[in-house]
Amino acid sequence: MVSLKPVTKENFYACLELEREEWFFVGDAYAVLADAYLYRETSLAYAIYLDKDIIGMVILDEKGTKGVYEFTDLFIADNYKGKGHAAEAMRAILDHFMKKGAKAVRMQVNKENAIAIHVYQKCGFEEDGTVSWNEEFLFMRKKW
Repeated sequence: MVSLKPVTKENFYACLELEREEWFFVGDAYAVLADAYLYRETSLAYAIYLDKDIIGMVILDEKGTKGVYEFTDLFIADNYKGKGHAAEAMRAILDHFMKKGAKAVRMQVNKENAIAIHVYQKCGFEEDGTVSWNEEFLFMRKKW
């Protein structure tokens, strides 16, 4: 079963060991943790667990704005890709936000990241316009 747990001093180094050969769309674990640090006032890095093994990471918005929450930098380590774990992680992310009372969840995704877009659509997300700061990215949104 896939679950989320905050990155803490207990699992920090295990997160850094996540292997990713290709990180064109989302940075490696070091970059994700650096992003989480930059946005620490509103967001938190989470380790994605498959039972007791850490298989990926994501940054979740913990404050939300008018019931809309965001996430970023979702990735699954190379040796766990292609096994449906990203969709399972999405269900855990959505559950996390539903418990916070979210009315909608959105994220930014590179238009070329067909695999991620497919997973998001499979989980009920729809395209929601182009990101203003970079035309290579689009917003996707899921409403309840």
